[in-house]
Amino acid sequence: MTAPLRPRSVSLRLARIAGAATVVALAASALAACASPNARSTPAPTAAVEIPSSPVGAQAAWVLDEINADEEPRIDEIERRFDPATLEQLPAADLQSVLVQLQDAAPWTPTAYEEGDRQARVTITSAEVTYDMTLSVTADDLIDGLLFGPTPPEREPAALWEELREQVESAPFDATVQVTDVGGETLQSFGRPGAAPIGSIFKLWVLGAVADAVGGGSLTWDDPLVIDAGVRSLPSGELQNLPDGATVTVREAAEKMIAISDNTATDALIRAVGRDAVEQAMAAMGHADPSLNTPFPTTRELFWLLLGDADLRTLWGGAAGDAEARRSVLERLPAGVPDPAAMSGAQPAWRDGVDWFATADDLTAAHAALQERALTPAGAPLRDILSANPGVEFGDRWSYVAFKGGSSIGVLAGSWYLEREGATPVVVTVLARSDDPAALVHPSVVFGWAQDAAAILGAP
Repeated sequence: MTAPLRPRSVSLRLARIAGAATVVALAASALAACASPNARSTPAPTAAVEIPSSPVGAQAAWVLDEINADEEPRIDEIERRFDPATLEQLPAADLQSVLVQLQDAAPWTPTAYEEGDRQARVTITSAEVTYDMTLSVTADDLIDGLLFGPTPPEREPAALWEELREQVESAPFDATVQVTDVGGETLQSFGRPGAAPIGSIFKLWVLGAVADAVGGGSLTWDDPLVIDAGVRSLPSGELQNLPDGATVTVREAAEKMIAISDNTATDALIRAVGRDAVEQAMAAMGHADPSLNTPFPTTRELFWLLLGDADLRTLWGGAAGDAEARRSVLERLPAGVPDPAAMSGAQPAWRDGVDWFATADDLTAAHAALQERALTPAGAPLRDILSANPGVEFGDRWSYVAFKGGSSIGVLAGSWYLEREGATPVVVTVLARSDDPAALVHPSVVFGWAQDAAAILGAP
Protein backbone atom coordinates (compact mmCIF):
# COMPACT_ATOMS: atom_id res chain seq x y z
CA MET A 1 0.00 0.00 0.00
CA THR A 2 2.92 2.34 0.39
CA ALA A 3 4.37 4.02 -2.66
CA PRO A 4 7.82 5.25 -1.69
CA LEU A 5 9.94 7.25 -4.07
CA ARG A 6 12.57 4.95 -5.41
CA PRO A 7 16.35 5.07 -5.45
CA ARG A 8 18.13 6.81 -8.30
CA SER A 9 19.08 3.60 -10.09
CA VAL A 10 15.41 2.92 -10.88
CA SER A 11 13.09 4.99 -13.08
CA LEU A 12 11.45 7.78 -11.11
CA ARG A 13 8.12 6.93 -12.68
CA LEU A 14 7.56 4.07 -10.24
CA ALA A 15 7.48 6.57 -7.43
CA ARG A 16 3.81 7.32 -7.92
CA ILE A 17 2.70 3.82 -8.80
CA ALA A 18 4.43 1.29 -6.67
CA GLY A 19 1.86 0.49 -4.12
CA ALA A 20 -1.33 1.03 -2.30
CA ALA A 21 -0.74 4.21 -0.38
CA THR A 22 1.78 6.49 1.24
CA VAL A 23 1.54 9.57 3.38
CA VAL A 24 2.81 12.24 1.01
CA ALA A 25 5.07 13.93 3.55
CA LEU A 26 6.45 11.96 6.47
CA ALA A 27 8.28 13.84 9.17
CA ALA A 28 8.85 10.58 11.03
CA SER A 29 10.55 9.06 8.01
CA ALA A 30 12.74 12.08 7.56
CA LEU A 31 13.72 12.11 11.22
CA ALA A 32 14.50 8.41 11.10
CA ALA A 33 16.65 8.99 8.04
CA CYS A 34 18.59 11.71 9.82
CA ALA A 35 19.44 9.27 12.61
CA SER A 36 19.95 6.22 10.42
CA PRO A 37 23.16 4.26 11.04
CA ASN A 38 22.99 3.25 7.37
CA ALA A 39 23.51 6.82 6.19
CA ARG A 40 26.73 6.97 4.23
CA SER A 41 29.52 9.09 5.66
CA THR A 42 31.37 11.08 3.06
CA PRO A 43 33.57 14.17 2.78
CA ALA A 44 31.97 17.37 1.59
CA PRO A 45 32.07 17.55 -2.22
CA THR A 46 34.01 20.18 -4.10
CA ALA A 47 31.41 20.72 -6.83
CA ALA A 48 27.64 20.94 -7.01
CA VAL A 49 25.26 19.90 -9.76
CA GLU A 50 22.86 22.44 -11.20
CA ILE A 51 19.21 22.21 -10.19
CA PRO A 52 16.95 23.23 -13.09
CA SER A 53 14.33 25.98 -12.84
CA SER A 54 11.43 23.59 -13.56
CA PRO A 55 8.50 23.66 -11.09
CA VAL A 56 9.75 20.69 -9.11
CA GLY A 57 13.36 21.88 -9.46
CA ALA A 58 12.46 25.30 -8.06
CA GLN A 59 10.83 23.70 -5.03
CA ALA A 60 13.81 21.40 -4.51
CA ALA A 61 16.12 24.41 -4.63
CA TRP A 62 13.96 26.14 -2.02
CA VAL A 63 14.19 23.15 0.34
CA LEU A 64 17.96 23.09 -0.14
CA ASP A 65 18.17 26.81 0.63
CA GLU A 66 16.14 26.30 3.80
CA ILE A 67 18.26 23.46 5.17
CA ASN A 68 21.37 25.54 4.46
CA ALA A 69 19.98 28.66 6.12
CA ASP A 70 21.01 30.06 9.50
CA GLU A 71 17.43 30.83 10.49
CA GLU A 72 14.58 28.36 10.85
CA PRO A 73 12.12 28.21 7.94
CA ARG A 74 9.12 30.50 8.29
CA ILE A 75 5.77 28.83 8.87
CA ASP A 76 4.00 31.10 6.42
CA GLU A 77 6.51 30.22 3.70
CA ILE A 78 6.04 26.49 4.33
CA GLU A 79 2.28 26.98 4.11
CA ARG A 80 2.73 28.84 0.82
CA ARG A 81 4.96 26.13 -0.67
CA PHE A 82 3.10 22.97 0.41
CA ASP A 83 -0.17 21.54 -0.86
CA PRO A 84 -2.99 22.19 1.67
CA ALA A 85 -4.00 18.50 1.66
CA THR A 86 -0.44 17.61 2.65
CA LEU A 87 -0.48 20.12 5.49
CA GLU A 88 -3.68 18.54 6.80
CA GLN A 89 -1.73 15.31 7.24
CA LEU A 90 1.50 16.89 8.45
CA PRO A 91 1.31 20.35 10.04
CA ALA A 92 3.68 23.08 8.93
CA ALA A 93 5.26 23.13 12.38
CA ASP A 94 6.28 19.48 12.03
CA LEU A 95 7.77 20.13 8.61
CA GLN A 96 9.63 23.08 10.07
CA SER A 97 11.09 20.79 12.74
CA VAL A 98 12.37 18.36 10.11
CA LEU A 99 14.10 21.12 8.15
CA VAL A 100 15.63 22.60 11.30
CA GLN A 101 17.13 19.24 12.23
CA LEU A 102 18.71 18.99 8.80
CA GLN A 103 20.24 22.44 9.30
CA ASP A 104 22.42 20.90 12.02
CA ALA A 105 24.44 19.08 9.33
CA ALA A 106 24.72 22.05 6.94
CA PRO A 107 26.15 23.00 4.55
CA TRP A 108 24.42 20.62 2.13
CA THR A 109 25.57 20.34 -1.48
CA PRO A 110 23.49 18.80 -4.30
CA THR A 111 25.71 16.19 -5.97
CA ALA A 112 23.17 14.45 -8.24
CA TYR A 113 19.78 15.36 -9.66
CA GLU A 114 17.08 13.40 -11.49
CA GLU A 115 13.66 14.62 -12.54
CA GLY A 116 10.56 12.71 -13.59
CA ASP A 117 6.92 13.66 -13.98
CA ARG A 118 6.48 16.34 -11.27
CA GLN A 119 9.08 14.53 -9.17
CA ALA A 120 12.76 14.95 -8.45
CA ARG A 121 15.45 13.16 -6.55
CA VAL A 122 18.39 15.17 -5.28
CA THR A 123 21.42 13.57 -3.67
CA ILE A 124 22.57 16.00 -0.99
CA THR A 125 25.90 15.72 0.78
CA SER A 126 27.32 17.35 3.90
CA ALA A 127 30.60 16.81 5.70
CA GLU A 128 28.85 14.17 7.79
CA VAL A 129 26.43 12.19 5.63
CA THR A 130 24.80 11.79 2.23
CA TYR A 131 21.04 11.52 1.73
CA ASP A 132 18.63 11.27 -1.15
CA MET A 133 15.95 13.95 -1.00
CA THR A 134 12.85 12.98 -2.98
CA LEU A 135 10.23 15.60 -3.72
CA SER A 136 7.03 15.76 -5.73
CA VAL A 137 4.67 18.58 -6.68
CA THR A 138 1.02 18.87 -7.62
CA ALA A 139 -0.36 20.16 -10.91
CA ASP A 140 -0.36 23.57 -9.18
CA ASP A 141 3.37 23.21 -8.45
CA LEU A 142 2.88 22.85 -4.69
CA ILE A 143 4.91 20.30 -2.73
CA ASP A 144 2.89 17.18 -1.92
CA GLY A 145 5.76 14.80 -1.14
CA LEU A 146 9.07 15.26 0.67
CA LEU A 147 11.27 12.51 2.04
CA PHE A 148 14.90 12.28 3.13
CA GLY A 149 16.59 8.90 3.24
CA PRO A 150 19.95 7.17 2.97
CA THR A 151 21.29 6.67 -0.52
CA PRO A 152 20.85 3.14 -1.90
CA PRO A 153 23.75 0.70 -1.84
CA GLU A 154 25.64 -0.05 -5.01
CA ARG A 155 24.30 -3.15 -6.73
CA GLU A 156 26.20 -5.48 -9.06
CA PRO A 157 23.81 -6.58 -11.85
CA ALA A 158 23.57 -10.33 -12.37
CA ALA A 159 24.83 -11.32 -15.82
CA LEU A 160 23.96 -15.03 -15.58
CA TRP A 161 20.96 -16.93 -14.24
CA GLU A 162 23.04 -18.57 -11.51
CA GLU A 163 24.29 -15.17 -10.36
CA LEU A 164 20.70 -13.98 -10.14
CA ARG A 165 19.68 -17.10 -8.24
CA GLU A 166 22.49 -16.54 -5.74
CA GLN A 167 21.44 -12.92 -5.16
CA VAL A 168 17.78 -13.81 -4.66
CA GLU A 169 18.40 -16.76 -2.37
CA SER A 170 20.96 -14.90 -0.24
CA ALA A 171 18.80 -11.79 0.24
CA PRO A 172 18.03 -10.77 3.84
CA PHE A 173 14.30 -11.17 3.16
CA ASP A 174 12.02 -13.73 1.53
CA ALA A 175 11.88 -13.29 -2.22
CA THR A 176 10.61 -14.92 -5.39
CA VAL A 177 11.78 -14.18 -8.92
CA GLN A 178 10.05 -15.98 -11.77
CA VAL A 179 10.21 -15.69 -15.55
CA THR A 180 7.34 -17.35 -17.41
CA ASP A 181 6.27 -17.23 -21.03
CA VAL A 182 2.62 -16.45 -21.67
CA GLY A 183 2.09 -20.02 -22.81
CA GLY A 184 2.59 -21.07 -19.20
CA GLU A 185 6.13 -22.48 -19.30
CA THR A 186 8.28 -21.42 -16.37
CA LEU A 187 11.66 -20.42 -17.79
CA GLN A 188 13.35 -19.55 -14.50
CA SER A 189 12.21 -19.57 -10.88
CA PHE A 190 14.30 -18.57 -7.86
CA GLY A 191 13.64 -18.11 -4.18
CA ARG A 192 10.60 -19.06 -2.16
CA PRO A 193 7.62 -20.40 -4.16
CA GLY A 194 3.96 -20.06 -3.26
CA ALA A 195 1.51 -17.24 -2.64
CA ALA A 196 2.93 -13.95 -1.37
CA PRO A 197 1.62 -10.46 -0.58
CA ILE A 198 1.55 -8.32 -3.73
CA GLY A 199 0.38 -4.86 -2.64
CA SER A 200 -1.20 -2.88 -5.47
CA ILE A 201 -0.59 -5.47 -8.17
CA PHE A 202 -4.15 -6.53 -7.27
CA LYS A 203 -5.26 -3.59 -9.42
CA LEU A 204 -4.74 -5.79 -12.48
CA TRP A 205 -7.86 -7.72 -11.45
CA VAL A 206 -9.81 -4.51 -10.93
CA LEU A 207 -8.80 -3.44 -14.44
CA GLY A 208 -9.97 -6.80 -15.77
CA ALA A 209 -13.32 -6.40 -14.02
CA VAL A 210 -13.72 -2.94 -15.57
CA ALA A 211 -12.97 -4.28 -19.06
CA ASP A 212 -15.49 -7.07 -18.50
CA ALA A 213 -18.13 -4.56 -17.42
CA VAL A 214 -17.48 -2.49 -20.53
CA GLY A 215 -17.71 -5.63 -22.65
CA GLY A 216 -20.98 -6.58 -20.98
CA GLY A 217 -22.51 -3.18 -21.56
CA SER A 218 -22.98 -2.16 -17.91
CA LEU A 219 -20.21 0.44 -18.11
CA THR A 220 -18.40 2.55 -20.70
CA TRP A 221 -14.93 4.05 -20.58
CA ASP A 222 -16.51 7.52 -20.72
CA ASP A 223 -18.94 7.04 -17.83
CA PRO A 224 -18.40 9.50 -14.95
CA LEU A 225 -17.35 8.30 -11.51
CA VAL A 226 -18.16 10.46 -8.49
CA ILE A 227 -15.48 11.05 -5.88
CA ASP A 228 -16.83 11.21 -2.34
CA ALA A 229 -16.15 9.92 1.16
CA GLY A 230 -17.28 6.45 0.17
CA VAL A 231 -14.33 5.96 -2.17
CA ARG A 232 -11.79 8.48 -0.90
CA SER A 233 -8.68 6.64 0.28
CA LEU A 234 -5.15 7.54 1.35
CA PRO A 235 -2.38 8.15 -1.19
CA SER A 236 -0.67 7.08 -3.39
CA GLY A 237 -2.59 8.98 -6.00
CA GLU A 238 -4.20 12.32 -6.71
CA LEU A 239 -7.95 11.83 -6.75
CA GLN A 240 -8.17 11.82 -2.95
CA ASN A 241 -7.59 15.57 -3.14
CA LEU A 242 -10.73 16.22 -5.22
CA PRO A 243 -13.78 17.67 -3.46
CA ASP A 244 -16.92 15.63 -2.89
CA GLY A 245 -18.98 15.49 -6.05
CA ALA A 246 -16.08 15.86 -8.45
CA THR A 247 -16.10 13.38 -11.31
CA VAL A 248 -13.60 11.57 -13.48
CA THR A 249 -14.27 9.15 -16.31
CA VAL A 250 -13.83 5.42 -15.97
CA ARG A 251 -10.88 5.58 -18.32
CA GLU A 252 -9.22 8.42 -16.41
CA ALA A 253 -9.62 6.47 -13.18
CA ALA A 254 -8.22 3.31 -14.78
CA GLU A 255 -5.24 5.20 -16.14
CA LYS A 256 -4.44 6.70 -12.75
CA MET A 257 -5.01 3.36 -11.00
CA ILE A 258 -2.26 1.74 -13.08
CA ALA A 259 0.14 4.59 -13.90
CA ILE A 260 0.31 6.21 -10.45
CA SER A 261 -1.43 3.52 -8.39
CA ASP A 262 -4.18 5.93 -7.40
CA ASN A 263 -6.06 4.33 -4.51
CA THR A 264 -9.12 6.56 -4.66
CA ALA A 265 -9.43 5.84 -8.39
CA THR A 266 -9.22 2.14 -7.57
CA ASP A 267 -11.94 2.25 -4.94
CA ALA A 268 -14.16 4.29 -7.25
CA LEU A 269 -13.77 1.61 -9.94
CA ILE A 270 -14.49 -1.18 -7.45
CA ARG A 271 -17.68 0.60 -6.41
CA ALA A 272 -18.66 1.03 -10.07
CA VAL A 273 -18.33 -2.65 -10.96
CA GLY A 274 -19.05 -4.16 -7.54
CA ARG A 275 -16.87 -6.24 -5.22
CA ASP A 276 -18.37 -9.48 -6.54
CA ALA A 277 -17.36 -8.57 -10.09
CA VAL A 278 -13.74 -8.08 -9.06
CA GLU A 279 -13.77 -11.45 -7.30
CA GLN A 280 -15.23 -13.06 -10.41
CA ALA A 281 -12.64 -11.39 -12.63
CA MET A 282 -9.82 -12.57 -10.37
CA ALA A 283 -10.99 -16.16 -10.78
CA ALA A 284 -11.63 -15.80 -14.51
CA MET A 285 -8.17 -14.29 -15.00
CA GLY A 286 -6.52 -17.42 -13.64
CA HIS A 287 -5.95 -17.00 -9.91
CA ALA A 288 -5.49 -20.54 -8.59
CA ASP A 289 -6.89 -19.80 -5.12
CA PRO A 290 -9.30 -16.83 -5.14
CA SER A 291 -10.25 -17.55 -1.52
CA LEU A 292 -7.01 -15.84 -0.49
CA ASN A 293 -8.58 -12.52 -1.51
CA THR A 294 -12.24 -13.16 -0.74
CA PRO A 295 -13.88 -10.94 0.27
CA PHE A 296 -11.89 -8.57 -1.92
CA PRO A 297 -10.92 -5.53 0.17
CA THR A 298 -10.79 -1.99 -1.13
CA THR A 299 -7.67 0.07 -0.42
CA ARG A 300 -9.58 2.11 2.17
CA GLU A 301 -10.53 -1.09 3.98
CA LEU A 302 -6.96 -2.37 3.90
CA PHE A 303 -5.75 0.87 5.44
CA TRP A 304 -8.15 0.43 8.34
CA LEU A 305 -6.97 -3.16 8.85
CA LEU A 306 -3.35 -1.97 8.76
CA LEU A 307 -3.64 1.22 10.79
CA GLY A 308 -6.88 0.91 12.75
CA ASP A 309 -8.13 -1.24 15.62
CA ALA A 310 -5.68 -4.08 16.28
CA ASP A 311 -8.55 -6.31 17.37
CA LEU A 312 -10.13 -6.08 13.92
CA ARG A 313 -6.84 -7.03 12.33
CA THR A 314 -6.64 -10.03 14.65
CA LEU A 315 -10.16 -11.06 13.69
CA TRP A 316 -9.30 -10.71 10.01
CA GLY A 317 -6.19 -12.83 10.37
CA GLY A 318 -8.00 -15.49 12.34
CA ALA A 319 -10.76 -15.73 9.74
CA ALA A 320 -8.50 -16.79 6.87
CA GLY A 321 -10.50 -18.98 4.49
CA ASP A 322 -13.84 -17.94 6.03
CA ALA A 323 -15.28 -15.39 3.60
CA GLU A 324 -18.38 -14.66 5.67
CA ALA A 325 -16.41 -14.02 8.83
CA ARG A 326 -14.14 -11.66 6.97
CA ARG A 327 -17.11 -9.85 5.43
CA SER A 328 -18.36 -9.20 8.95
CA VAL A 329 -14.99 -7.67 9.81
CA LEU A 330 -15.21 -5.33 6.82
CA GLU A 331 -18.70 -4.27 7.92
CA ARG A 332 -17.26 -3.17 11.27
CA LEU A 333 -14.64 -0.85 9.79
CA PRO A 334 -15.20 2.87 10.38
CA ALA A 335 -16.17 5.32 7.66
CA GLY A 336 -13.59 7.65 6.17
CA VAL A 337 -9.89 6.92 6.36
CA PRO A 338 -7.54 6.31 9.30
CA ASP A 339 -5.05 8.92 10.47
CA PRO A 340 -2.19 8.78 7.94
CA ALA A 341 0.25 9.76 10.67
CA ALA A 342 -0.16 6.20 12.00
CA MET A 343 1.76 4.99 8.93
CA SER A 344 5.06 6.09 10.46
CA GLY A 345 4.75 3.51 13.24
CA ALA A 346 2.98 0.77 11.29
CA GLN A 347 4.39 -2.74 11.35
CA PRO A 348 4.12 -5.45 8.68
CA ALA A 349 0.67 -7.03 8.67
CA TRP A 350 0.87 -9.35 5.70
CA ARG A 351 1.30 -12.39 7.94
CA ASP A 352 -2.14 -11.52 9.34
CA GLY A 353 -3.58 -11.58 5.84
CA VAL A 354 -3.66 -7.79 5.55
CA ASP A 355 -2.76 -7.50 1.88
CA TRP A 356 -3.71 -9.14 -1.40
CA PHE A 357 -2.03 -12.46 -2.22
CA ALA A 358 -0.96 -14.31 -5.37
CA THR A 359 1.71 -16.54 -6.81
CA ALA A 360 3.92 -15.59 -9.75
CA ASP A 361 1.81 -17.97 -11.87
CA ASP A 362 -1.36 -16.11 -10.84
CA LEU A 363 0.13 -12.82 -11.98
CA THR A 364 1.37 -14.29 -15.24
CA ALA A 365 -2.17 -15.48 -15.91
CA ALA A 366 -3.56 -12.04 -15.05
CA HIS A 367 -1.25 -10.31 -17.51
CA ALA A 368 -2.11 -12.81 -20.23
CA ALA A 369 -5.84 -12.37 -19.58
CA LEU A 370 -5.59 -8.60 -19.87
CA GLN A 371 -3.69 -8.87 -23.15
CA GLU A 372 -6.44 -11.15 -24.47
CA ARG A 373 -9.07 -8.60 -23.43
CA ALA A 374 -7.04 -5.91 -25.18
CA LEU A 375 -7.81 -7.62 -28.50
CA THR A 376 -11.56 -6.99 -28.05
CA PRO A 377 -13.36 -3.70 -28.81
CA ALA A 378 -14.18 -3.23 -25.12
CA GLY A 379 -10.57 -3.79 -24.13
CA ALA A 380 -9.00 -1.52 -26.74
CA PRO A 381 -7.58 0.99 -24.19
CA LEU A 382 -5.89 -1.69 -22.07
CA ARG A 383 -2.50 -1.84 -23.77
CA ASP A 384 -2.02 1.91 -23.47
CA ILE A 385 -3.20 1.91 -19.86
CA LEU A 386 -0.89 -0.93 -18.85
CA SER A 387 2.18 0.45 -20.62
CA ALA A 388 1.94 4.08 -19.49
CA ASN A 389 4.51 3.45 -16.77
CA PRO A 390 7.00 0.58 -17.29
CA GLY A 391 8.34 0.96 -13.76
CA VAL A 392 11.97 0.39 -14.74
CA GLU A 393 13.89 0.66 -17.99
CA PHE A 394 14.52 -2.53 -19.99
CA GLY A 395 16.23 -1.21 -23.11
CA ASP A 396 15.38 -1.24 -26.78
CA ARG A 397 15.21 -5.02 -27.13
CA TRP A 398 11.78 -4.97 -25.54
CA SER A 399 9.17 -3.34 -27.77
CA TYR A 400 6.30 -3.30 -25.24
CA VAL A 401 6.23 -3.32 -21.44
CA ALA A 402 3.11 -3.59 -19.28
CA PHE A 403 3.68 -3.16 -15.57
CA LYS A 404 2.09 -3.02 -12.16
CA GLY A 405 3.96 -2.75 -8.91
CA GLY A 406 2.89 -2.90 -5.31
CA SER A 407 4.16 -2.26 -1.82
CA SER A 408 3.09 -2.12 1.77
CA ILE A 409 4.88 -2.23 5.11
CA GLY A 410 7.40 -5.05 4.67
CA VAL A 411 6.18 -5.82 1.13
CA LEU A 412 7.57 -4.94 -2.29
CA ALA A 413 6.44 -6.54 -5.55
CA GLY A 414 6.45 -5.99 -9.28
CA SER A 415 5.19 -7.84 -12.35
CA TRP A 416 6.06 -7.03 -15.96
CA TYR A 417 4.64 -8.33 -19.25
CA LEU A 418 7.37 -8.00 -21.90
CA GLU A 419 7.25 -8.34 -25.67
CA ARG A 420 10.15 -8.49 -28.14
CA GLU A 421 10.35 -9.23 -31.82
CA GLY A 422 10.53 -12.88 -32.81
CA ALA A 423 9.89 -14.30 -29.33
CA THR A 424 6.98 -15.35 -27.15
CA PRO A 425 6.03 -12.65 -24.63
CA VAL A 426 7.19 -13.28 -21.06
CA VAL A 427 6.15 -12.17 -17.61
CA VAL A 428 8.83 -11.32 -15.04
CA THR A 429 7.57 -11.24 -11.46
CA VAL A 430 9.46 -10.25 -8.32
CA LEU A 431 7.84 -10.73 -4.91
CA ALA A 432 9.62 -9.68 -1.70
CA ARG A 433 8.41 -9.65 1.89
CA SER A 434 9.89 -9.32 5.36
CA ASP A 435 8.89 -8.93 9.00
CA ASP A 436 11.42 -6.09 9.13
CA PRO A 437 10.31 -3.00 7.17
CA ALA A 438 13.91 -1.77 6.99
CA ALA A 439 14.89 -4.83 4.95
CA LEU A 440 13.07 -3.42 1.92
CA VAL A 441 13.98 0.25 2.12
CA HIS A 442 16.00 0.08 -1.11
CA PRO A 443 13.67 -1.03 -3.92
CA SER A 444 16.48 -0.74 -6.46
CA VAL A 445 17.71 -4.16 -5.36
CA VAL A 446 14.36 -5.92 -5.81
CA PHE A 447 13.37 -4.20 -9.04
CA GLY A 448 16.91 -4.51 -10.32
CA TRP A 449 16.42 -8.28 -10.39
CA ALA A 450 13.64 -7.81 -12.95
CA GLN A 451 15.99 -5.73 -15.08
CA ASP A 452 18.68 -8.40 -14.77
CA ALA A 453 16.27 -11.17 -15.76
CA ALA A 454 15.13 -9.25 -18.83
CA ALA A 455 18.71 -8.43 -19.81
CA ILE A 456 19.81 -12.08 -19.52
CA LEU A 457 16.77 -13.28 -21.43
CA GLY A 458 17.20 -10.71 -24.18
CA ALA A 459 20.96 -11.04 -24.59
CA PRO A 460 22.04 -11.73 -28.18
